[in-house]
Amino acid sequence: LQHYILILANTGIRVGEARHLRWRDVSSTKTLIGQKRLIFTVRGKTGEREVVCMEHVERYVDRLQAFRSEEVGKITRDEPIFCHPDGEPIGSFKKGFEQALDAAGVLYGSDGKKRVPYSLRHTYATMRISEGVSVFQLAANMGTSVEMIENFYGKKRMRDPKMATEVTKFRER
Repeated sequence: LQHYILILANTGIRVGEARHLRWRDVSSTKTLIGQKRLIFTVRGKTGEREVVCMEHVERYVDRLQAFRSEEVGKITRDEPIFCHPDGEPIGSFKKGFEQALDAAGVLYGSDGKKRVPYSLRHTYATMRISEGVSVFQLAANMGTSVEMIENFYGKKRMRDPKMATEVTKFRER
């Protein structure tokens, strides 16, 4: 559950995409400055796409791989990343997620809505936008439209100091 939360919050993949993620779907690339980033090939609502993961996701995936290797020995490439000891995919993390957030006192957001695993996708989008990631790049990585990103997260950008600076700047004369 811990690694599921960390991976979803740092990739923006959908719950269903995580459910079908297999070891064979993990590869890597490098950034312009040579840093390694994992790539997940996910399949879901919008078909197949490649997702560039945040920097620390490699650590979480390595830990899952080590846990699983210790549990069963050799991992097959077709095995789901999130699976039971018998290799069957975990259908849902909803109950465990709810219990963990309830224990931490953060089950409900400031809007009074209950947080669910899909909330991790929203967390990812909000974090990326606050870091100034282009909505075009973010939409492509998340497998959604720019319009969807703007509709759901555009209003949250206005309180961002970068946005406030940008929309109120003027040229000295």
